[in-house]
Amino acid sequence: MASFNFSTDLILLQGIRYVMLAALLAMIVVSSCDLVDRDEPTPSWITIDSMTMVDNPNVDEGALSQDISDAWVFIDDELIGIFELPADIPILDEGKHKLLVGPGIKVSTVSTLRDNYLFYNAHQQDVTLTPGEKVNIIPSISYRDEGNNFKYLIVEEFEDAFIELNPNDNTDAEIKRTTEGDYVKYGYGAGLIEITDTTKAAWIRTTEDFVLPQLGKIVFLELDYYTQYDLVIGVHINQNVLADKNVNYLVLRASQSEEVEWKKAYVALTSVLSDQVDMQSVYMYFLPDIQSSTRDNGIVLLDNIKILYQQ
Repeated sequence: MASFNFSTDLILLQGIRYVMLAALLAMIVVSSCDLVDRDEPTPSWITIDSMTMVDNPNVDEGALSQDISDAWVFIDDELIGIFELPADIPILDEGKHKLLVGPGIKVSTVSTLRDNYLFYNAHQQDVTLTPGEKVNIIPSISYRDEGNNFKYLIVEEFEDAFIELNPNDNTDAEIKRTTEGDYVKYGYGAGLIEITDTTKAAWIRTTEDFVLPQLGKIVFLELDYYTQYDLVIGVHINQNVLADKNVNYLVLRASQSEEVEWKKAYVALTSVLSDQVDMQSVYMYFLPDIQSSTRDNGIVLLDNIKILYQQ
């Protein structure tokens, strides 16, 4: 019977393990060297700092304010990626190609919720790509044509004395047109809500009630604003049989600056409208949250209020 020498066999087994481990390490080193030595392709680059909004002569789209945050980049109809602006975009192609740039927005001002804005046309042009070189692009975009697919309603631009916004019942704040230079950015006027230490409630609504689509059709409210109070964007639902109701849908946060700094909001209303089961029409309202604020007085500025929807 063969005898088993524990110490000798254990040393032999350990030696085999060390040899196998050394061989494995050698294979990894060789493989790593191959990866390092392999030539990486040199990309071409497309640089996009911002986008320019231009007029579409076929539609009445109102003021051309925009806050495009992202570029959806396609080469020859293939999505390369979504890039926050400004962006240097690597492209692993060369020569002449078709470039398509879709304008992306922050939906309802939520930085983590972004989408290619349905109501803007994409920018398209041919580009010649050279590895290692940059091509600077300034995409030019516009609102899409209206017709069977899209409809644009200009609610209020404050360009004349007649205002399509009114105080709601039981509110002691008003909205008026201002032409004061520090308060106006677009055109000749803006809507001003002034709040003082005697203001008990501020509730401003659209004068008109709107019949808007449901069933998942895309609906957006656009507006430019500056607010020193948290500003609730709400939807009043006029119902056929059930009692009417208010939906406080979105809060635009108060500015931290005492100087007027206009912002743009794209408010997605699709879900709140499609969720209604007895909706006849709606109106929008703007509700500065004065109860939660520590301010004794302040202002809210509104302009370029639009409703855009998919038919």
